[in-house]
Amino acid sequence: MDSTNTGMRQQGRLPHRLVRLRSWIQYGTSLQVKLLALVMVVALLVVGALYWFALVSLRTSTASTYEQRARSVTAVISNSIQEKDYILYYSDELDADIQRLLDRYEMVVGITVAGVSARGSVVVASTDPTMVGALASGEDQDRFSVLQEIEVTNVSLGGTVYLRTYDPIFSGPDLIGVVVVDMSLAEQAAFISRLSWQFGIASVVGFFLLGGLLYLALRMIVTKPLGRIAQVVGLVAQRKYDVEVSSPMQRIPGTRLRDEVGQLIDGINLMTKVIHSHEQKLMKLVMLDELTGAYTRDHFRAELDRELAKTRRYKQPTSLLLIDVKVSEPHTQQEQQEQVLIRTASFLIGNLRDVDVLFRVSELRFASLLPATPPAGASVAAGRLRAQVPDVSSLFDFPVALSISHMGWEGEDAPSSDDILVDIIGPLGDLGQ
Repeated sequence: MDSTNTGMRQQGRLPHRLVRLRSWIQYGTSLQVKLLALVMVVALLVVGALYWFALVSLRTSTASTYEQRARSVTAVISNSIQEKDYILYYSDELDADIQRLLDRYEMVVGITVAGVSARGSVVVASTDPTMVGALASGEDQDRFSVLQEIEVTNVSLGGTVYLRTYDPIFSGPDLIGVVVVDMSLAEQAAFISRLSWQFGIASVVGFFLLGGLLYLALRMIVTKPLGRIAQVVGLVAQRKYDVEVSSPMQRIPGTRLRDEVGQLIDGINLMTKVIHSHEQKLMKLVMLDELTGAYTRDHFRAELDRELAKTRRYKQPTSLLLIDVKVSEPHTQQEQQEQVLIRTASFLIGNLRDVDVLFRVSELRFASLLPATPPAGASVAAGRLRAQVPDVSSLFDFPVALSISHMGWEGEDAPSSDDILVDIIGPLGDLGQ
């Protein structure tokens, strides 16, 4: 029973692990790494397919070449034997001729001459003396009876593969004998092995060369421009607007822009200027916090008064989220702390609803006003934010934590904004106007 439960728990954890792996691949690796992996896979498939086709063609053409050579050698041996009139006779001269032919052709490992007699095909000479005088096997008898020209086939003898040729000898229309020649494939195997290694080395070089060229092309066209865009977007998220994405090359005026990356660069540069201009106007109108871009405490007081009035009069619920920034490193520099606040503000704005306004109410505390939201809804929103906190803490090399709490009111007993401000900020507060 315990082992069954353990197995079920492991199966339950497997999808979560797959989700974490997919998340890491998607977000934990750069576009450059993903494109490099894709390019290497494509290059491997292309070069692997070329290697396979080349190797198959090599084996086919090499086998065909060796078959033609076998036919030629067998024809020479057969003609040499036919020139003598002892095809049906046993003689030392025939054995001597066979030995000379073996010495002449190194690839030939065996020669057998069979003559047709009244009893059938009889071996009259062979490199294997034990076969001389014996009738050919039934299978060979059947093959000999239908031979019309040289035939080539592969045979296995003692675990070794040989190339065997059968050459019929005719006297007029009558078959009078057959010359069987066995040839070694060692040279062919060595040749194929040598070329296979050469093809393999060439394929490895081609793999890296093709992959490298594809990667360089994609880097110039995609990853390098997108890297500059991502860098500028990151600076804009930190409220640094005096930046611009540089174009990879100068565009001649009048050239119609069809390149999507170029259109994206122009769009990012335009949006950066528009955001900067609008934020400058907003700061004058509503006094945004200069560091984080969140609304100021004064604006928080005004908005809180308005929402609490709705709560008391129309029973419309109102809730607050309080987010405290905690930097555990006591010697954190001011610049580092400001970066934490900027990143936290960007994180909160990105994860809150459009109607949930963010305020910086003290040095290390933010508040988000959730209009028409009961305390239970605020609890859900707080839990959702807590689950995403690692997105902020992972950006820094020192410990950073966010403490998220909530409060809410639903009726006439809603407190005044002053009482709430004293509770969440203190009598004086620690943030300037």
